[in-house]
Amino acid sequence: MVYYRLILILAAAGFFLIGSRCSPTPPQVPEPIWPQNKEQVSKSESSDNSTDFNYVIYTNRAAGYNILRPANWYWRHYIANEIKKYNPQVVDYFITDPQPLPGLDSEYLGQIVIEISERPLVDYQGAVSGLFKTEAVVANQSAYRFAGERVGMSGEKKYLIEYQLEYNNKTYRLVCKAKTANDSAVEIFEHMVKSLKF
Repeated sequence: MVYYRLILILAAAGFFLIGSRCSPTPPQVPEPIWPQNKEQVSKSESSDNSTDFNYVIYTNRAAGYNILRPANWYWRHYIANEIKKYNPQVVDYFITDPQPLPGLDSEYLGQIVIEISERPLVDYQGAVSGLFKTEAVVANQSAYRFAGERVGMSGEKKYLIEYQLEYNNKTYRLVCKAKTANDSAVEIFEHMVKSLKF
């Protein structure tokens, strides 16, 4: 009996160790290449050369950050006065998507969203519950990265990545909703996150 228990314990430990290696981690993204000016386009090549993508500098003067955004994607910046009807504590949204953006009254804002709010990070625990959590650094700030599958209100599975950090007494959430963990949007998003500068 003791022998069988020992085998079960060893098997469970083996599954745990194997499973811990399979945790979702960010893809290796090359260091962003910043164009010399806002109009100039930078090109990023992925580590496996499967995706080439052009980026341009986006400057959010209201929030005080720069980021490289996909050059040919739709994008929109909303300020607090435009957002307060939908989410009163959010003070800034930057949204980008390969398809036209539906607007703030939609459940789906866009594939990649940067949200800045006056709410504390603890308020967002429910939004990331059940996702795999790791520590990260974003724009030289301590952050958390959450990743995993989620089922939307329509019943469709999505792969969600969310970075959360606090900066200048505001909470920043950088969110990507992709079809799978291997979707090209994930690499584009990670490149954007890596390029963020305050």
